[in-house]
Amino acid sequence: MMGTQPEIVFIKPKHGRKVPIPQYMHDTQEYFGKYLPEEGLYVQKTLFWIRRKQDDDIEEVSQSDNPPIVQETTDSARTKFKKAKEETPE
Repeated sequence: MMGTQPEIVFIKPKHGRKVPIPQYMHDTQEYFGKYLPEEGLYVQKTLFWIRRKQDDDIEEVSQSDNPPIVQETTDSARTKFKKAKEETPE
């Protein structure tokens, strides 16, 4: 039996709201800080986020309105370091 894929949504805090990130996100690589960033974030649609939307703390934004926010991987950081090293004169 196969499970269903979790729904991923892009959310932003409503103007002037500070929405805390739940503890389960602190324990995973999804953690971005203590509060939901102003520029928004892709999250798994859970009961926590559904309740925040019902409380009018957040808004779901369509994917076409916002480019995805992607954390840098170590490979891209390594590439930046290589480029910087190549550009500096010895």
